[in-house]
Amino acid sequence: MAKGTFLKDPDIDVFIRFSPSYSRKDMENLGLEIARSVMPDGYESYAEHPYLRGVVNGFRVDIVPCYMVDDPSKKISAVDRTPFHTEYVKENLRDEQKDEVRLLKAFMKGIGVYGAEARVEGFSGYLCELLVIKYGSFMSVLKHASQWKKRTYLHLGNGGARFNAPLTFIDPVDSNRNVASAVSEQSKSLFTIASREFLQEPKLTFFFPNPVKVREEKEILAEIEKRKTRSYAIIFPKPDVVDDVLYPQIKRTMRAFESILQEFIPLHTFYYVDDSHVVFLLELERDELPHIMKHQGPPVWHENAEKFMERWRNEALRGPYVLGNRLYVDRERKHRYLKDYLIKALQAYALGKEFEKRKGDMLIEKLEDVLHRLDLKNISEFLYFKFPWER
Repeated sequence: MAKGTFLKDPDIDVFIRFSPSYSRKDMENLGLEIARSVMPDGYESYAEHPYLRGVVNGFRVDIVPCYMVDDPSKKISAVDRTPFHTEYVKENLRDEQKDEVRLLKAFMKGIGVYGAEARVEGFSGYLCELLVIKYGSFMSVLKHASQWKKRTYLHLGNGGARFNAPLTFIDPVDSNRNVASAVSEQSKSLFTIASREFLQEPKLTFFFPNPVKVREEKEILAEIEKRKTRSYAIIFPKPDVVDDVLYPQIKRTMRAFESILQEFIPLHTFYYVDDSHVVFLLELERDELPHIMKHQGPPVWHENAEKFMERWRNEALRGPYVLGNRLYVDRERKHRYLKDYLIKALQAYALGKEFEKRKGDMLIEKLEDVLHRLDLKNISEFLYFKFPWER
């Protein structure tokens, strides 16, 4: 708001800056007390320290206590740096560039990469402003982004620290910070391909994408049959935690499912969150494994080689035998079907913390068997994916 680069229906952040002479506890307690005096219906949320979140006149407002330091390198809490960002942008972004920032934000919002929160893992508003300051205009940002490589390192001065990240943009007020640390490989790549596509054929749908076409249940069932693959829904009760805690755990849990089910050959994964559930969707090449599996043993020179031979000599369906320098046997598989296999394997795998607690409430079913209780918009997006600008 202070920088004049906000879009329609913005979130508003208000910082209450305390003298460093206040203790951390007093800063937090007084900050919340002041915040509640102007936003009594707000609710307490937590980042590095507590702040108040609420709605005022239809706008979402965060009131955040922080310290008033004279140099961002002397910050006491992470948010002490933010007012310096505001001042930097106000001093370095020309008036005519404010609309360029708005265009860039709207473009990123349209393609689904705007926002540094864990749910999106995309580009913050501050990062959008720095990109326009660096490159001059919306179109210039897109021209450069369309040519970004695997690792991209940007700055507005003399550089700074090095980071192992898909995109690095050194914070001009703190050379040891990467403003783009939240940007995932996926979000960076999507922005690159969208920039390239827009430069070739500019369309309003990059800014205002058409909604997902919601398919009827019978059409979805026909598509599942047509694909000849196996799609499953794994459903959990929704944990009662904030989004920035929930979404990293969702992603960790999905990675665990993909890892466990490698032999079933995952093709596509998707998840969505509604008011009461988190739904994981997986499409796989198969949901049944062969009766026989090749079981790998130790190298022939290993101290356990003889034990392996003794263990399997009379039990293996074939073997023991040698391939390369290792022993193998063919043995009967204990768990051939996806559901049984997953439930057994989960005993040795850790899901996201909140989902680990809810393993006992987990439901694993074929997609077609639970389609009637799922959100058809999300199922349609999963099965009929198109880039937002191509819908």
